Amino acid sequence: MEKIHYTGLDSPIGEIWVAWDNIGVCCVSLATAEEAFVKKIRRSMRASPSLNAKVHRDITDEITAYFAGKLTRFSVPLHPAGAPFDMAVWEALRRIPFGETRSYQDVAQDVGNPRACRAVGSANSRNPVALIIPCHRVIRSNGSLGGFGAGVGIKEWLLAFERNIFLGRSETYREG
Repeated sequence: MEKIHYTGLDSPIGEIWVAWDNIGVCCVSLATAEEAFVKKIRRSMRASPSLNAKVHRDITDEITAYFAGKLTRFSVPLHPAGAPFDMAVWEALRRIPFGETRSYQDVAQDVGNPRACRAVGSANSRNPVALIIPCHRVIRSNGSLGGFGAGVGIKEWLLAFERNIFLGRSETYREG
């Protein structure tokens, strides 16, 4: 059985849980209790994770730098598990620049299947590495936010935060 480690860290949007294996970050959850996060890892990865804050400091350092407005692109190794279409969508999401959004249609075109808007939405909902693979940057064609696993309020907060950092504003943000 593969060894999975995890840790939690505080952020302006609440506790963030991060899990990694020997290859890279395999799961990130926003607005989730620790018990639910551990249960998700046990169910989806068939592994018993161990709490270990010291094994992978790079990811916690990068998330902290992101929320400090000092990091616009994550560079930690990733190891998400998904179907080939999901992986293609997640790679397309990683190409969405900080402070910008794309529609589900835009992402469908980016992965070479312009009629797959709903499938893109489904792949977004299965993104196991939220925030680092920025599924929050995908919105509806009409400009409305659509859904988000951690809640639309957190999606709205993240988009406003990134937009303001991108535009050079130094507004103070409170927890979502």
